[in-house]
Amino acid sequence: MDTEQEETGFTPRALAWLAQLGYRFPWLVLLGTALSCGLCLWYTCVHLTYESQRNDLHGKEKAYYQRWQQYVKEFGDDDDMVVVVQGKNREQMEAALEDLAGQLQKSPELYDRLFYKVDLRPLRNRALLFLSADQIRLIQDNLQDLKLLLEPPVLAGIDPLFGWKSLNLMQLLHEGERRATTLTGDRTLAPGSDTFLKQLNAVCSNAASVLKDPATYKNPWQSILPNQPQQQDLMAEPQFFFSEDGTLAFLLVRPFKEKEAGFTFAQKSIDGLRAVIAQTSPRYPGMEFGLTGLPVLENDEMVASQNDSNFASWLALAGVALLYLVVYRGFRYPFMTVMALLVGTTWALGWTTLTVGHLNILSSAFAVMLIGMGDYGVLWVTRFGEERRAGADLAEATRKTALNVGPSILTAALATALAFYAAMLADLKAVAELGWIAGSGVILCALSCFVVMPPLLRLMDARGKKNVADDGKVPEPPAILSLKEHGADHRPWLPSLSKKPRWVIAVSIAGTLVLGYFALNIRYEHNLLKLQAQNLDSVRWEQTLIAHTAGASWHALSYTTTPEEVIALKSRYEKLSDVSRVIEVASLVPRDQDRKLEQLQDIQKRLKNLPKRGALLPHAVPHPEEIRRTARNLQDLLLPLKESVLVQELAGNLQRLIDNLRSADPTLGPRLQEFEQFLTRDLAEDLYRLKDVTTSAPIKIADLPECLRERYISPNGKWLLRVFAKDCLWEYGPLRDFVAQIRTVDPDATGKPFTTLEGLRAMKYGFLWAGFYALVAMVLVLLLDFGNIKHTLIALLPLGMGMIATLGLMVLAGYSLNPANMIAFPLILGVGADNGVHVLHDYRSRGKGNSYFLASSTGRGIMVAALTTILGFGTLMIASHRGLASLGLVLTLGVTCCMLTALVFLPALLSFRRQIAKVPTVAEPKKRAA
Repeated sequence: MDTEQEETGFTPRALAWLAQLGYRFPWLVLLGTALSCGLCLWYTCVHLTYESQRNDLHGKEKAYYQRWQQYVKEFGDDDDMVVVVQGKNREQMEAALEDLAGQLQKSPELYDRLFYKVDLRPLRNRALLFLSADQIRLIQDNLQDLKLLLEPPVLAGIDPLFGWKSLNLMQLLHEGERRATTLTGDRTLAPGSDTFLKQLNAVCSNAASVLKDPATYKNPWQSILPNQPQQQDLMAEPQFFFSEDGTLAFLLVRPFKEKEAGFTFAQKSIDGLRAVIAQTSPRYPGMEFGLTGLPVLENDEMVASQNDSNFASWLALAGVALLYLVVYRGFRYPFMTVMALLVGTTWALGWTTLTVGHLNILSSAFAVMLIGMGDYGVLWVTRFGEERRAGADLAEATRKTALNVGPSILTAALATALAFYAAMLADLKAVAELGWIAGSGVILCALSCFVVMPPLLRLMDARGKKNVADDGKVPEPPAILSLKEHGADHRPWLPSLSKKPRWVIAVSIAGTLVLGYFALNIRYEHNLLKLQAQNLDSVRWEQTLIAHTAGASWHALSYTTTPEEVIALKSRYEKLSDVSRVIEVASLVPRDQDRKLEQLQDIQKRLKNLPKRGALLPHAVPHPEEIRRTARNLQDLLLPLKESVLVQELAGNLQRLIDNLRSADPTLGPRLQEFEQFLTRDLAEDLYRLKDVTTSAPIKIADLPECLRERYISPNGKWLLRVFAKDCLWEYGPLRDFVAQIRTVDPDATGKPFTTLEGLRAMKYGFLWAGFYALVAMVLVLLLDFGNIKHTLIALLPLGMGMIATLGLMVLAGYSLNPANMIAFPLILGVGADNGVHVLHDYRSRGKGNSYFLASSTGRGIMVAALTTILGFGTLMIASHRGLASLGLVLTLGVTCCMLTALVFLPALLSFRRQIAKVPTVAEPKKRAA
């Protein structure tokens, strides 16, 4: 028969002394506990703060974090909310943006840095400054060719507009003849002739069409000047922000951030903006309005997570209460267990406030972790109940409980705490803080069990009178494998399985190997957008943005000290394969303006004598037959250049003109006259437009719109570039490649892509290293506790098998690892180690008998503790937030697998081990015979 052995070392005796202290002075201990809890709550309410943004997860010593902080210090935080207007009518969409902007401007206390259009019209009169000096020189040369038009005759009595009135088709054809006769020996035209022939080609083409149908006339002079710079197009009217397909329009605005608003720091601004959108959208039927952007996504994610967590907490509380009622068949033990857990959690809050001073997005979940992992009171009351049922009085039951389960609770708590403390070595501030806070919380929950449970059990235990028979003796417990040398009732856990250890071991190993095969195919999902609740409006609109403008969500940021450096950086960025566009304002302050201003003054001087704008100057009626002969002659002169594509096209248009002039229609002359009048008027109009953009005044920084200056030029004079990607940066591959390419141009670049990439890497590898360090720490604790490497490895077996089974089941269920559920693995490590520790302590307390079975009280305690953890975290699986749901699934699978291996496989292994150790050798019968 096995014999139970109490723990008799220093630690058990110290724990027994602490428990007996609480038993002797229950009111004093509980009063001191209440005062300490009140102090912790007061200190927490006054001093605990929140770090509410993802950037707060990083260590401030990191180079990429410091670069981001330097940018924020230089330019200010530009986490913009994005209003999206979806429709088909561009004018109505622009009107909707103007309407929204007008309403937002009325609430400067909620929003600032409104950005939805750029109006460069005040710069349009100097648009030619955006050309290069060589391009402006080409314009001057073209104007020189128009000298006869632009310089009035100096002779008295000659009409100042004589040149303009003489401009006709015949004159242009004669000029073509003159240029065609200047062929060089290698059959090339003189410099400048190519440009003239292009213009003549357009004129002839249009003239041929007009002779056939006067309604086909269009201005043929558009090619007489160099292609207009893009800036001129942008300056013609205000430029709103649209997607490339024109179906989405955008308004950006920065929210006001409340410092004392916890994790939802922009809630007031977001609610206000949604109210404005709700009021505006009915005025624009046929269009959809949405709100997204990183501040909105983070806020909605936090609100959804909090709502899901609160609902899951209430559901878990109801489930745990029901579980306690079924297991304990009363309210006293559940009440005491919960009180001990609340005390430990309250102490942990005070300790966190004292040592860290704040919570971040990750560490805010530590209280939920403690509820799932810090319920050590379950094991205490389970063993205490067994001792009381076996007949021990209150004092003796308290002492034996402390001696027998106290060391296992302490070892389990230390192992779990060290597992969390090991996370402090991870290369991510948020993980390190979580490790410190959760590790300390686990120890404080265990300490609260030793402090609170003995006085509560003395004050609330009512079992004594019920268990005493009429003769004053304590009734015998059930005689099913009972063992009561020290008073406790030890029935076997799962007796049917305990008789077949070999089968249990074989099936367990086979199942682990099969699941291990599937575990090799586990994937890791980096995309944070896929972890959010897909029914959120902000998530839906972010996905709409991705579908229409894949790389517009995030962008890289570079800044430098001079406009010239900005232009050079932009040129290098535009050569990168992963870059879609680069936005800056340095190009809106043209370089070399002094030289260009002289050129503009010359152009203005040349254009001072233009005819009245829009007037039709009278022309003589041309002779169609003369024009036809001249066109035919020009055709012949161009024959040596027939290999030129331009000449071939011009020859074709000349032939069309000749064919249309062969008619005897008497209206041909008047038609040509009207054509030539339109031709003159349109040339004058083109020159007027040229004159409009050649005002001789420099463009200065102060001339730029304020919305551009505040976003692209810092108060200290730094110039900013925003570099956008071609692909969606929510996906890890494009994000990694984009960041790598940007760093080849500017190693000091910053922005959301950089902090997000580093955060994703730090999260993944931080939790992996945290798990490794935790495992090492647990091995050391178990070695110190057991003093035996074999027992240490055996205690860790349920953990290893449970982890393998968890990963395999995740693959079978179609789930992957992600930044949200990776935090589950340090928790599973702690729970899995706890289970093995409790079983090994039960095994070691039995001496060296011929057989071993897990005590029912220990098995029930492990199961109840595991079930409370499963209920605590498993309810997260109903969360709409996919990250939380996956966290709940992983924790449920992990804790369940570790519990099953600890309660089924490990007792079978220990039983088989003891059977092997007691098999008699061949020599033993002879010795007995002797």
